[in-house]
Amino acid sequence: MKKNITIYDIAKEANVSPSTVSRVLTGNERVKPVTKQKVDAIIEKYNFRPNSLARSLLYKQSKMIGIILPDINHPFFSTLVQKSEAHALSLGYTSFLCNSMNDTDVESTYLQNLIDKQVDGILFLGGRINQVATDPKLAEEMNRIMDRVPVVFVNGEMAGVDAHVIQTDEKEGITNVIDLLHNLNHQRIAFLGGEQGVTSREVKVNAFKEALARHHLPIHEQWIMNEGFDIESGEELANHLLYLNEKPTAIVCVNDFVAIGVIKTLNKFGIRVPEDISVVGFDDIYLAKDFPPGITSVSQNYEELGKTAVDVLVKLINGESAKKKSTVPTKLQLRNSCQLAKREEVDKE
Repeated sequence: MKKNITIYDIAKEANVSPSTVSRVLTGNERVKPVTKQKVDAIIEKYNFRPNSLARSLLYKQSKMIGIILPDINHPFFSTLVQKSEAHALSLGYTSFLCNSMNDTDVESTYLQNLIDKQVDGILFLGGRINQVATDPKLAEEMNRIMDRVPVVFVNGEMAGVDAHVIQTDEKEGITNVIDLLHNLNHQRIAFLGGEQGVTSREVKVNAFKEALARHHLPIHEQWIMNEGFDIESGEELANHLLYLNEKPTAIVCVNDFVAIGVIKTLNKFGIRVPEDISVVGFDDIYLAKDFPPGITSVSQNYEELGKTAVDVLVKLINGESAKKKSTVPTKLQLRNSCQLAKREEVDKE
């Protein structure tokens, strides 16, 4: 049996042109049934599979996708990328991971590099697509990139950019958190963390206020604070909160890092979680389960989010239609950082 069979070998044995073999391999309907049957028989005879380079020329695809993310150290992004990359690999695609370090100039560099590497499509996370106010120049650049390859946004959008968007239902997640705290008799609830102008914070804050209003609970603006998305931000915000005369019985945090920082500071001042104050996080990163006392958190449903994003991107790569916006449900993970509000605290209201 021949080794390293090529489409030229198959064409010669079938007495057809190499382009005819290519059309058979790509499913082109212009090949006569009798010719197709003859070529298929020879392909089967040699168990022929085009190698990656030949396949990229044959199908005009590199079978590579790019993934741009803002911070590989953050568990939300690293977990989501892990799930996305694994699903892409199961579909025959390898991935280029590009960590932009929250720098839009670095994003621009990576976008061009991915085009130069002839990736078939790009998944874009964080950075410019999480800004409430879109930079017109960045939007223009994104549109130029999308003229070259399909791009799918994950948990973000840009004004003036008609991209396919895959998002988790963060509003639903916060609504479920407030429903939980309300059922636990909490009436004084704070929201800590995030940065103004970043959609992952603004969506949650708006949902937080809407949910409080729906339960006829007071909205204390002095308890809605932003500083950042890391553990240090949680520590700093908890410090500010403890200096106020009136304090909440429950704290909702923009993410689990902030929740960890909040719990660390509360513990430092002898305030017990959940006995004195209940704390809820968001994202359900791997640390949430094991950080004492175990943080109640909203799962971003990473596997479904990553799978949906990759599936939509592959559909676009293959020239198929795909839903313009897909929403993945979140799930509230109940742990030990929340409990019933103390009776005396409820009676204060």
